[in-house]
Amino acid sequence: MITFNNYTVLLLLVSGLLVLVFDVKNYTKANMLKEKKAALFAGWFNISLGVLSFFGYLVYERWFWK
Repeated sequence: MITFNNYTVLLLLVSGLLVLVFDVKNYTKANMLKEKKAALFAGWFNISLGVLSFFGYLVYERWFWK
């Protein structure tokens, strides 16, 4: 079975981390509070989606795909 889940998980985790590291810092320096909140939400949403996708696929592979 060909799957691209590994790439999806990696991209979600890396993009979420980059948003949290760079965008939030720049918005804090520029005193842009609404944009900082949105970047925090987007970063953590990407990271949580990556983790959920990883564990969801792990469960699928382990119990449903034989």
